[in-house]
Amino acid sequence: MKSGFRQSMAWLHTWTGIIVSWLLYFIFVTGTLGYFDSEIDAWMKPELPRNTSNTQSALITAQSHLEQHGQDAKDWRIYLPLSRTEPHLEVGYQQRNDAGKLVRVSQQLHAQTGEVLQSRATGGGQSLYRMHYRLHYIPTRLAYYFVGVFTLFMLLGLVTGIVVHKKIFKEFFSFRLNKGATSWLDGHNLMSVMSLPFHLMITYSGLIMFTFTYVPFILNASYGLGETGKKQFFEEYYQRGAPVEASGEPATMLPLPVLYQNAAMYLAGQGNNQANYAIRIYHLHDKNSVAVFSPELSEPSNDGTKLVISATSGEVLSYQAHYAGVRRVQSVFLELHEGIFADLPIRWLYFISGLTGCAMIATGMILWTTKRRKKALNHPNGLPFSFKLTEGLNIGTIVGLPAAVAVYFLANRLLPVAFDGRADWEIHSLFITWLAFLVHGMYFTWQNQGQKAWYQQWTAAALLFVSVPIINALTTQRGLVPSFASNDWVYVAFDMSNLVAGLLCAFIASKVTRANKHTQSVKVIKRKVEGVV
Repeated sequence: MKSGFRQSMAWLHTWTGIIVSWLLYFIFVTGTLGYFDSEIDAWMKPELPRNTSNTQSALITAQSHLEQHGQDAKDWRIYLPLSRTEPHLEVGYQQRNDAGKLVRVSQQLHAQTGEVLQSRATGGGQSLYRMHYRLHYIPTRLAYYFVGVFTLFMLLGLVTGIVVHKKIFKEFFSFRLNKGATSWLDGHNLMSVMSLPFHLMITYSGLIMFTFTYVPFILNASYGLGETGKKQFFEEYYQRGAPVEASGEPATMLPLPVLYQNAAMYLAGQGNNQANYAIRIYHLHDKNSVAVFSPELSEPSNDGTKLVISATSGEVLSYQAHYAGVRRVQSVFLELHEGIFADLPIRWLYFISGLTGCAMIATGMILWTTKRRKKALNHPNGLPFSFKLTEGLNIGTIVGLPAAVAVYFLANRLLPVAFDGRADWEIHSLFITWLAFLVHGMYFTWQNQGQKAWYQQWTAAALLFVSVPIINALTTQRGLVPSFASNDWVYVAFDMSNLVAGLLCAFIASKVTRANKHTQSVKVIKRKVEGVV
């Protein structure tokens, strides 16, 4: 390690960065897409209609369906179609199967007609969102530890980067074009500083969210080591289950619209004017039946609102404005990390900040090879194995992963709707595409044709992204033009975003071509000069 504190930090920043960069890039790409997971879900289920309902009709529809199908249920759950995360009325209950056993049922309903909505099986945006902390193909708990370690390295990289760049804000305004490694360093600094507070928040809050996974010792000390103790802890910590016990005495429950109106009036008096509530009713048709209302929240500092009303009398039994103590702190970090509180402009800001994180990691990866290319080319035995491996992984990951996401969207439209396991094969198509791009990048790097690999992959990515809205228009009735005409802005924004991504990839491919031609011209001139000499 080099002498001096800043030199040591530079060494640590460089090597920790390249070691964890490929998985961190995957985490950032999938996590950034997760900020629009509900919109991706909507696009990947074109059979579902747009939300055109109101609260009153949704409550009446839910009441009718639950009374008909959930008579034997232990509880009812109602999610109203009034938010981006719940664009359709959804009800949950237990129903007896052929063996007489209660099994949980979840149905999406047309809020006005009561029709059960059917859609294609798909991984949707939720699968992309979960990948950024669960990864895929490996056990979930192991994935949590992998992501935790790599997130810790990311935080270390950010801190050491701040130390290394002591003139960080001066460097922010310095961008030198066509200067090789210097240009990539300037780009890396620019992407890093643009959203530095976001990057620090997103890495630190990601670690806080999994406190009980990474540091379970306090939990174990109080509740023991077994699964029983862990279950008891989470029941108490997350306040799960019914707030009261059943009495065993039958009673008639008030209709859902009446309970909802009582809850809205009470919460408005408490200064909470949110319109959307998740409703859960426990101990159906019992004297102690209760309805628990959990409003959608507008800011993270008010998380944990819970109103408990008697489902038979409408009387308010308890009200919690927000979580308290440690639970509130963790919830604030969760809200910040996932942007749950964010409206559309703030959500786009989150998305753009996530993209700068992707660019920061990508430019750092490219910078690593660019700074070492001259030395590698002068190696007596040709390009070293480590250099070829790193550059091949860089090409296949930086370009291959976004291209694989485009294939994931295409698979949703091209796989037969009745195909068994189609949701799994959407995800398989993503990883197969990524693997193909990695193999392609490795092959051309081994042939010392990295520039050619960059060009071909960026061109392929451009074609794939542009194909998404085209295939959507050919396979559904919700193409870009009809969606624009019907003001279906989710579909319009999705298709337009893919077109923009395709044009950006095409632009980068053209820049790679020019850089390659410039390099070849320099080599030819150099050979001619050497020949004259």
